[in-house]
Amino acid sequence: MDPLGFQVEDAHSARLDRRARLWWNSGAQLTGTIVGRLSRAAGLLVSARFLGPALFGEVATALAGYEMLRVMGEGGLDTRLIRQVAGSPDRTWVEARRTLVIKFAIYVVLLALGICGAAVATGWRGAEVFLAVSAGVFGLGLSGTAQAVVTGRLEAHTFVPYQVIAGLIFLAIVVVVASKTANPVLVALAIGIGDTAGGAVAAVYLRRTVERPQVPTPPPAPWVALREALPIGAVAILATTYARLGIALLAHRWGPAGVAQYGVSYRVVEVFLLASSAVAGSVYAVTAQAEATGGTAESRNLLADLLQRMGLAILAVGVAAAVAATGFPLAFGRSYMPAVATTRVLAFALPPMFVNSLLTAHLYGRGEYRRVLEIALINLATNVVALVILVPTWGPVGVAMAVVLTECGNTVLQSRAARVGFGTWSWRIAALSLVGGATAFLKAIHDR
Repeated sequence: MDPLGFQVEDAHSARLDRRARLWWNSGAQLTGTIVGRLSRAAGLLVSARFLGPALFGEVATALAGYEMLRVMGEGGLDTRLIRQVAGSPDRTWVEARRTLVIKFAIYVVLLALGICGAAVATGWRGAEVFLAVSAGVFGLGLSGTAQAVVTGRLEAHTFVPYQVIAGLIFLAIVVVVASKTANPVLVALAIGIGDTAGGAVAAVYLRRTVERPQVPTPPPAPWVALREALPIGAVAILATTYARLGIALLAHRWGPAGVAQYGVSYRVVEVFLLASSAVAGSVYAVTAQAEATGGTAESRNLLADLLQRMGLAILAVGVAAAVAATGFPLAFGRSYMPAVATTRVLAFALPPMFVNSLLTAHLYGRGEYRRVLEIALINLATNVVALVILVPTWGPVGVAMAVVLTECGNTVLQSRAARVGFGTWSWRIAALSLVGGATAFLKAIHDR
């Protein structure tokens, strides 16, 4: 048989294998993500129910800083780890250990700074709540590194049972404490302890599944890993900053009650983003493989196929979230009635958020970190302008509309960077989401 025939067949088989592994791994990641997100969302929403808007607003404000602490401490290191594990499986233990050492050192420094910042911004009570919830940041660090390992190895299915256990432990701890006390410090501490327990479960997984090298291998110098992760970490920090700016402005202009209304809306909407994080991780790994063996054309075809398959479902998710907002008063009490309008607007940020996660993973897989960083800077500027215009007058619903504007603009910019043709699904989703969000925002204004 012609040797060229074998090569063509092998290349074709490799493409099919990559797509099959992408969907299989994405399905497993989605299962684990559903467990983790739902258990977390359920715990926080139960806390909101028991604490009420004012007290839960204190916890929501601390959680915003907590999330920022996690992202800044991770600094792109877990994303770097995915590439390292995929390319050199035999160095998984060394690289994972080095990643954790660096992350934990960063956490210690940021935690001290965060406590001081919380004390200045919200007083000693705010600092106490922030310190209590931040007890879990090391657990989150362990869980993130374990997730990076299974993503790089495309073995997410082996991690799912551990995620189920961690999710149940978290939910049990938070629900028990929230039902017994109306103290936001204790509820925040319960969240932190729940995250620590989840990290312990992840540590057990790493010890059981990652083989230690027979011959001691020196880990890379910390500055080398940090330099490689810096562009990715900068993007994550910028994205999280823009997402949390609205909460900070709400806390300043509208107080804890305004933060609580938006916080509940965001946590409910966040549940609908489960699939995007699951698929994006696999897209990142598979795109990197496709670029290495099949070139840019194959990776673009992969992205186009994904958007074609998922376009309508992505739009349906946004509509479903908007419709589900009607049940807020029944689920959380009539004190959360204002969150209905906020959720209806924020729901239309979901479709572009989903698409943006796929586009970012695609660009990362092609190694275009600087391009993504440039887009993230534009997103931050867009969000700041929108918040300054909308929040002083419209509060939580203004923050939601600012998110819609930023995410739709992000979709346009990343579609151009990925050279996705105008009029394809990413462009359609951005346009329809902008129209839907604007309509819901105008209705909220009219109903006031």
